[in-house]
Formats: sequence, C-alpha cells, structure tokens
Amino acid sequence: MGSYVSLKSKTKLGCDICDKCCINRGDIKITPVNIIEISRYMQLSLHEFVEIYTEKLEGQPLELVIRARGSHRRCIMNDGITSRCTIHPVRPMQCATFPLVPVDLQKDLFFKQDSCDCPGQVDTKVIDWLDGKKGIYLKYKKIYMEWINFVEGVQKVWYRIPAKYQEDIFNLVYYNYKSEDVDLEKCVSKNIKRAKKIICKLKP
Repeated sequence: MGSYVSLKSKTKLGCDICDKCCINRGDIKITPVNIIEISRYMQLSLHEFVEIYTEKLEGQPLELVIRARGSHRRCIMNDGITSRCTIHPVRPMQCATFPLVPVDLQKDLFFKQDSCDCPGQVDTKVIDWLDGKKGIYLKYKKIYMEWINFVEGVQKVWYRIPAKYQEDIFNLVYYNYKSEDVDLEKCVSKNIKRAKKIICKLKP
C-alpha cells in the first residue's frame, strides 16, 4: 500500500537511521550533477568515482547506479557499522526524497512508500521534509527533469548509434567538467544539449 502526496500535503515522516533503505540496493540512479558533487565531496576525480563506486544499469543506456556490496546488497555509500550515509550532504535525489518517490515532477506529486516504518514518524509537510534534506529536491529538480527526459529519449535510439559515438556521448555528459565549475546545473544542461546535437547529426 501507500499514498499519493503533494508538496503541501501532511504525512507521517521521520528517520531513525535503521538502514533498511540502504540494503537490497544496486538501483540508486545518479545523474552527472550527483557524480560531480559526490566526487568533489570524496576528493576523487570523476573517473575514479565512476570506476570505483558506480556501475552501468543493464538495459538502460547512459544510466549509472551506485554499487551495492555483500549478501545484503548494502549501498556502498552506507557505513555498515553506524548505518549512516557517508555522502549524506550530497546524496542522490532518490535518497533525498525517500520514502517519497517522485511520480510527476511537473506537479510535484509523490508516492509515499510504506516500506519505511520508522516509529519516530510525525506529521510533516512534504515541502518541509524536502527542504530539510539540504534542499536537494527543489535545488536540482529542473536539471533532474532535463536529465530524465534526455536519457529516456536517448534510450530509444541508443543501439543504432555507433559505439564510438556512444563513448563520446557518455564522456561528454559524465566527464566534461572542470574542477572550478560552480553552476553545475548550467554545465550539465550545456553538455546534454551538445549530446543531443551529436545524436541529431547521426540521425540514428
């Protein structure tokens, strides 16, 4: 079961760091903005972070997910001793909104999962819950939507794109950033547009 909520809705929310949302993973998708922020937070290069901490999602070209480890498939970013997220300030959208799943980003509509049964949950406005998560949802909603639309469009033609250009597009959207870049949304959006131009010229 579950329920649908909007930004103005009040619903029971809370977290007692039980780590249930961090096991049985391997499905936490990350965007280029996530990769830039997390790699900087961990003081790694973009390539190092992608190589060590992510893997490609089979059947969904251009999608990367955070690796899981062990028999419990624990998110590699979760500390198995303290159950705390080691990248909490820069965690992906999927984690920032949990236990709310964005259903319609245009209308700010979410589905509240019942999988989180934290005993300390209290009636909370959805907008306050999201604002309390370092504002990740509201801060990156626009580029998150642009990324999703781009990926969904690319997946329809990906296997008709020559391998060389597939690699060029991947490198462009995930690695073509500088350490001094500040406006991450602008940089990622620019590379998405450039990737679209490459695809349009190929007419796959």
